[in-house]
Amino acid sequence: MELTKINKLKHFLTELNVQGIDYVSWKNNHQLQSVMIGSGDVDLFVSFDDRSKFFDICRAHGWIEALNPISKHPWITHFYRLGDNLEVFHIHVYFKLITGETWIKEYSIPFDDWLIENRVWNTDHDIWVLSKSSQAYLFLIRHFLKCGSIISRFLYKRELASYNEEWEECIRYIQQEDIQGPIDIKPYLDGSKAFGKKLELPLIKSAFLFRLSFRPFLRYKLSSLALLRLQSFIARLINKVFLKRKKVLPESGLTIAISGVDGSGKTTMLKEVDKIFGQFLTIERFHIGRPQGKLIEFIWRILRNKSENFIIPGCSDVTKPSSRGRAINGAILALLRLHKARIIVNKRNIGGIILIDRWPTNELGKMDGPRVVLGENSGWLEHLCKHIESWAYAKMPHVDICYFFKVPIEVAIERNRLRIKENKETEEQISARFLGNIDYKPLAKKTIRFENSGEFELKRKDFLYNVWHEISSRY
Repeated sequence: MELTKINKLKHFLTELNVQGIDYVSWKNNHQLQSVMIGSGDVDLFVSFDDRSKFFDICRAHGWIEALNPISKHPWITHFYRLGDNLEVFHIHVYFKLITGETWIKEYSIPFDDWLIENRVWNTDHDIWVLSKSSQAYLFLIRHFLKCGSIISRFLYKRELASYNEEWEECIRYIQQEDIQGPIDIKPYLDGSKAFGKKLELPLIKSAFLFRLSFRPFLRYKLSSLALLRLQSFIARLINKVFLKRKKVLPESGLTIAISGVDGSGKTTMLKEVDKIFGQFLTIERFHIGRPQGKLIEFIWRILRNKSENFIIPGCSDVTKPSSRGRAINGAILALLRLHKARIIVNKRNIGGIILIDRWPTNELGKMDGPRVVLGENSGWLEHLCKHIESWAYAKMPHVDICYFFKVPIEVAIERNRLRIKENKETEEQISARFLGNIDYKPLAKKTIRFENSGEFELKRKDFLYNVWHEISSRY
């Protein structure tokens, strides 16, 4: 219970009251106990007139807006906030009362003033909720409207157990005659099948007549509903089988890279970001340090480890001219990095968070940077390779944010020693790369140097809060 007194959601709701924002939790109030500890979402209705002010408060308090890419409806959006214990709070906000079938929500019901007028203060959770009779009234409306087709009745039936919990909470202390609202729905109650031992699907005839009476509130033409259901089904099927997208950020996504020497904790922290943000956002992960793929990388490692002239990438002697083979290698690698970097940056358009292990620099001899060095005896092929490499890095897109992880050299060496990884770097390679990349400058719109040595749980929290702040401050 202590968490509910201090967490980010409680603080935000208090701020809404202070700022004079009228809101009400209008459904699923039987789940408030879970919602208040970061499990589940709270359904808030906020007057459309307060929409702009509500968004301003969300931004000021570090909430991230996210949209459902396969179920977009006007006047409905989602906000998320990372809590003090890395729990994720979720507000499902409605600026109009949009409801109906699960997939298409085809009705916009003009009960805005009535919703606010019939709210009561919930002292257990310090939040405005609808009165029991008003919740029951709206529940019955949703109960009828969700049964407009065979498919929608099937979807509703699948979740009937959950809806039954909500319904039992609504009518626990009220009588049937107490259920009333702006429109008289009593003539349809006998066909609702909601007042028996348990909630059941309403009679088809009663649901049809009820929906007919609510036809003035349809957001679409009646003749288009069948097509909308089909389109929604296809979109959901494609997403479930192929795309697997979760929520997305408004307008465009964000590319976030982590660079640093091996052993600085890049991979571990990328997994943590994926684990927390991936609860609600579409996340894609890439590794641009090996754009050639694992097979070619494996072959390259074998060949270079056998070479007597092998120079450790990222810590090379930038005064020694490149051999013909190394020049060709550098040109090919630059083109591969450019190709993959462009793919990654374009992925941002889908609205998700793109996480990248490492990102290029245009500094010669640095980690993930140009490698080709020309000398007096360099031939035409070496000059051509240098020209190609320079062009590629000049065209290299900039990542939105690149974190450069800093750790003491002894920490990097110890972490690398404990890692289970094929062909991992030697202590000599780690040391050389560390010394050669102290002032590393990635091609990024914003570079953040993050000290990643110390207790893991503390650094994990610091880093996740930092990433959350960077995302929320952009939207």
